[in-house]
Amino acid sequence: MIAVITFTDPRPTALSREREEALFRKHSALVEGLKKAGIEVLDVNKELGKEKELRNGGNFGIASMDESLEASKLISGNGVSGVIAGLWHWTESNLVTALVRAVKKPLLLYADDDPAWAGTTCLTSVGASLWESAVNEYALNHFRLKGDMRGVVAWARAVEAASKLLEKSILLWGAPYTLGMEHLMDDLPRLKRFVGDFIMLDQYVLVKKAQEMLSDAHKRSRVEEFYRWLTEKTTVEFDGSMLTPEVLRRQIALYLAAKESLDNAGEVSGVSVKCQPELSEVYGVTACLIPALMPFNLDAEGEKKVIPATCEGDVKGTISSALLFYLSGKPPLFGDIKYVDDDLVMIANCGASSLYYAALSEDPEENLGRTRIQGQCQGASGGALTYRTPPSTFTVARLIRRGGKYYLTYFLAEGVEINEELEKKLKWGKQWPHTAIRNPLDKETFISAMGANHLSLVPGDYTEELKFLARVWNIEGVNLNNEEDVERFLRG
Repeated sequence: MIAVITFTDPRPTALSREREEALFRKHSALVEGLKKAGIEVLDVNKELGKEKELRNGGNFGIASMDESLEASKLISGNGVSGVIAGLWHWTESNLVTALVRAVKKPLLLYADDDPAWAGTTCLTSVGASLWESAVNEYALNHFRLKGDMRGVVAWARAVEAASKLLEKSILLWGAPYTLGMEHLMDDLPRLKRFVGDFIMLDQYVLVKKAQEMLSDAHKRSRVEEFYRWLTEKTTVEFDGSMLTPEVLRRQIALYLAAKESLDNAGEVSGVSVKCQPELSEVYGVTACLIPALMPFNLDAEGEKKVIPATCEGDVKGTISSALLFYLSGKPPLFGDIKYVDDDLVMIANCGASSLYYAALSEDPEENLGRTRIQGQCQGASGGALTYRTPPSTFTVARLIRRGGKYYLTYFLAEGVEINEELEKKLKWGKQWPHTAIRNPLDKETFISAMGANHLSLVPGDYTEELKFLARVWNIEGVNLNNEEDVERFLRG
């Protein structure tokens, strides 16, 4: 929820009905624009009875310290993610400062481009006063926009996404670092600036639950029902070695164990399973149904919540995926940077990614129908879920760390069809799901700018939201579509 509050000139001699009616219209248009974009709004002036006051000949805007403090209590009691202060005309800056001191939430100062009123004067005065007073981090790091409703919506989505991440936990089954990859390690206490908490469980939790399901006749019926559903909805190609009916049942049992574990974990924004080598080699089967079906809205047991999921205990990858999910509402794809040239980037996860990307369809049955399950090319056994993502426009993002400093790297990418020519070039991991996108850079620069071998993406353009999000987190954002951003980042 975003709080919208409009201020006005508190001087009695400055009272103007024409001005207050203009403030009401501008405030109402802002509130309606946010609601139209799907953002829940707390209309502070309306809640405080300022519309009635305007009808009775008084001010619509907040015009006293008492009103500012009353507004602060209202906002603080409603669990808002951020505050938009409408500064369409002059107000006294200390009224806004008092609100910011009390509320302690991300703040956007906004006015339109109407030259009839002193919005620009107010924006610069209030903004400078917040810098001068520096009552908290939100005063120092506030945002200012003028006449940019698209920017307002992007800011609102960014602070809403940041708030949701702070309210929930990341669940890790098995901790990094996987296969000796240091970049999967992290400063978890420091990451609590971005994420509510981390729940870390050993993968034995999944193995034990899976074995119980497979060995108990009553519980195994759940696995069998799931097996029938999966073999009916997708194309399964058993090979007698890597993928047999019993291997697929073990993968199903691991997924169902993960669902049970998740149900007992409280509010979770994303999950990651280490898999290698404890599940893939020691237990003897890969956990590919977890990254395939967790970020998908349907399984054999019916409609379900989308939960962003990654592999290899990738903490920053899980945060990146959850962030994109909260911005877009779409299941995020996660995978390895498998191949790069000057023209394209190929992303392919080692066995599975969200099945939504099989067809990019809002009908889950269509996505399932375009999925094949084939024997893996690694691990002791297991099935990989195969598809080729159709072309679309994607936002790609990755939270990274270099020298102890966090960065949010992102870019907008055009999808590329994986045609017969590209398909013929695939060998290792051709059973995996593949997604091809245009390279925003040349291959050397792209590889030099990567802070991980994993990327997350969703359909649509959310680059403006990610630019704001980096500032909300007070870290540097690096847009790979922006040459200056890339050069500055590579210079260190």
